[in-house]
Amino acid sequence: MSVPTRRDAASIREEWLRVALSTEPADRPEAEAAIAGLYRLNGLPPPGFHWVSSPPEFPPGALTRLFDARRRSMTRDLRAGLAVTWKRREQVLRLVRWPLAGSRLPFRLVVYDHDPEWRDVHDVSWLAEFDCLPWVPGVEGIDLWERAARAGGWWVPYRDVCVVVDRPRVVHTQPGPADGQVVVHREDGPAVVYRDGSGAYAWRGTAVPPWVIERPAADRIAAEPEPEIRLAAIQHMGWPEYLDQTAARLIGAAPDPGNDAELRLYDTRDHRVLVVVNGTVERDGTRRRYGLVVPDDSADPVEAAAWTYGITAPLYKQLVRRT
Repeated sequence: MSVPTRRDAASIREEWLRVALSTEPADRPEAEAAIAGLYRLNGLPPPGFHWVSSPPEFPPGALTRLFDARRRSMTRDLRAGLAVTWKRREQVLRLVRWPLAGSRLPFRLVVYDHDPEWRDVHDVSWLAEFDCLPWVPGVEGIDLWERAARAGGWWVPYRDVCVVVDRPRVVHTQPGPADGQVVVHREDGPAVVYRDGSGAYAWRGTAVPPWVIERPAADRIAAEPEPEIRLAAIQHMGWPEYLDQTAARLIGAAPDPGNDAELRLYDTRDHRVLVVVNGTVERDGTRRRYGLVVPDDSADPVEAAAWTYGITAPLYKQLVRRT
């Protein structure tokens, strides 16, 4: 892929990221016109529209599977007719589709109890992919999906009415773990605030209940059934504090080579954790303690520390000073 093409792909990815993170009020007439077109494409008359300011509890009976089946058929036809090489498609997937698909964007905070897979329809990554590739003449629908995505928020189709959620008013994010990814995240309040003032909480892209952000505590972590939420709460609290408050089993301790501190390796409910001390002194004269998740079969603190650097234990022991 040439440099100009790489730049074009990156600009398209950023454009669709702005669409997914938009906090502008929805363009309701445009959104309704596009969705009505998708109804007609599925052999249905245009619905009435019910706009809401935040995601409600959706009743059963939605036509999500009908609409999603048509979308999947459309994307199959588009891919089958693309007059581009596989190398070109792979480059678009790598530079555009996968970073956006791997991002934890606001729509992923919404869980539709009647059909959890419907939120994937609001994923902009597949639209961005085809924005980088020539469309196939005669395949109907992608323009309508794009218009609906650009104009408004989440929508759920029923036979006589379509429920549409306006865009949020505030979205907090941070860079994701891979290049080009963005995740919804906020450490001190709701990561997404809807137009009616209600909010949704997220930690590094994971939707979490409010207590994880506002009042993380060891007893609540112990009672939480979801591993992802437990990990988010522990990360927010900090591994050293969490381990101090629990009866985690100490596997071993050892001096940290090149650092006047001790390595401590623990076994917890879900993870094996190495507690280390930062080699750099903070402004207040202290050195920060923090925890690192290491492989479950780690048995030696020094070997676990070496693993975090991607080197062997003998080489790690030769370090003069760790920062």
